[in-house]
Amino acid sequence: MRNKKSVLQEQAWGVQRVHIRKDSLAVRILKGVAITGMVAIAATSPYFGLNLLKALERRKFKKSLTYLKSRGYVRILSESPEGMKIEITREGERVIKYVDVSELTLPQPITWDQKWRIIVFDIPNWKSKNRDAFRVRIKELGFRLVQKSVWVYPHECREQIMILRKFYDIEKYVTYLEATHSEDEDTWLHNFHMADKKSEQK
Repeated sequence: MRNKKSVLQEQAWGVQRVHIRKDSLAVRILKGVAITGMVAIAATSPYFGLNLLKALERRKFKKSLTYLKSRGYVRILSESPEGMKIEITREGERVIKYVDVSELTLPQPITWDQKWRIIVFDIPNWKSKNRDAFRVRIKELGFRLVQKSVWVYPHECREQIMILRKFYDIEKYVTYLEATHSEDEDTWLHNFHMADKKSEQK
């Protein structure tokens, strides 16, 4: 089983990988800077919660900031006893998107609207890493494979799929569909442990 707190380096991101813990102080700092793109950090900075630097050891904060700088996720523009000015880089912005994607979930409402959400994709081999990462992610989110490169889910999730396919740079190869009928519906309902839902909707 994958450790949710593990380093985010398991999904393809082009040819790059992200090396950062999504629950870490470094991510909290990066998200704070991402709010405006550039901030002045002081002990009372609202971007990091109420007096974060008082609640946490400055040494840990400095270490996390040094790490972000070494990875090219932020640039320190100026530094003084009163604080420092930090700017997020393009790579840093992509890390934030990566963290957001790793935390993405799909809705699971109690009531089923009797619609199936279907993903169909035909992604070329030169994007195999992106394809494999996308496939792993939608499986983690709860989609079920019904045919080769055809996946199904019983609840609305268009927005999440649009985010994923854009993140993995496979937008033009992935199609999102909605269907109200399928000859395999009984099997699909069984696979989603929803066999009772069909009778409830009648």
